[in-house]
Amino acid sequence: MPYVSRSDDGKIAGIHQEKTDTANEFLESDNPELVSFLTQIGQQQDGKQGEIHQELAASDLEMIRVLEDLITTLIDKRVLMMTDLPKAAQRKLSKRYALRSKLTDLGGIVGQNEEIMLP
Repeated sequence: MPYVSRSDDGKIAGIHQEKTDTANEFLESDNPELVSFLTQIGQQQDGKQGEIHQELAASDLEMIRVLEDLITTLIDKRVLMMTDLPKAAQRKLSKRYALRSKLTDLGGIVGQNEEIMLP
């Protein structure tokens, strides 16, 4: 191991454990060209994983709001009681409700008074 296949321009295109019709060239594992190819593949994978992690983090923030709205709806419809939740969850939800309430209150003040100018 490793046998490599090459592209038309002579660069390594793939690595195989066994000799095949397209991968019939054996390279030592410490071959500089092979090491460079593997490093490049690793960097590409890390970059893709980084993008996926960023998308998941952004999605997590969106899902938090969805879950908050779902819990509020269940409580409003009396399917779930706030006291059914663990104390830590009750505290976190209460804090978020209080913060959202402050935003709503501020929005009402600004919306009702046309003399207030925002930067």
